[in-house]
Amino acid sequence: MYPAAIAFRDPAALHARCEIAGVRRLTFEPGYETCAIVPDGGWTPLPEGYPERFAPSVFSRDSSLIELFRVPDTVFDLDTLTALVHTLGDPNPVTLGETEDAPGGPVTHLAADTGLRPGLHVDNHQNLPYAARESARRRLCVNLGPGSRYLLLADTDIKSICRTVHDRYEEHHPRTADLRLFVTRRRPLRVLRLRIDPGEGWFAPTAVLPYDESTEGQEQRSVTASWLGHWERGVFGPLI
Repeated sequence: MYPAAIAFRDPAALHARCEIAGVRRLTFEPGYETCAIVPDGGWTPLPEGYPERFAPSVFSRDSSLIELFRVPDTVFDLDTLTALVHTLGDPNPVTLGETEDAPGGPVTHLAADTGLRPGLHVDNHQNLPYAARESARRRLCVNLGPGSRYLLLADTDIKSICRTVHDRYEEHHPRTADLRLFVTRRRPLRVLRLRIDPGEGWFAPTAVLPYDESTEGQEQRSVTASWLGHWERGVFGPLI
């Protein structure tokens, strides 16, 4: 079972907007953190029957759910989007701001302290330990356009990674360095990429599942707005 379930109704719809590839480690690449993990570019369609691996089960928590959605027609700018976010059930969502990304980027996120790209990474705004990791806020991100972009998600969660690379993982605070050590030790890791068109968005447990975004293959820039919060599943109708 996938470590963080993807909410979907139609396997064909997930198949149509999702691809899978391996990863590679960068060393001393300009603009990137040392040992950043990025997709290897060998994108292929999901194998037949693969979407069912990602389906939620009766044990799936709201906090571990990946949901894709379309923004309601009543949202027409950042102000109305911000007002909507404050009605979704978390009285104190954390605003992460806007980012504008040029087309053609295999990954897009920049580390605030260094200005370098970390590659696939886990959010650590709350710095929760291993045992409490699933209680972290989910990330909500909306693509404001004008171009499309991708959500990148690793197929292994950070807790599984910690169990592999640390003997005393129960006392550990998971971080992106654990993912890099995992790949350095040649442990298998793959990454999904889900297309997010303008006016669409996603929820994901980015403190648990290594992720990034990408504008690879796109011709237009795209702007996103993001928040962290504790949201129940299904606050928007499902996109797929």
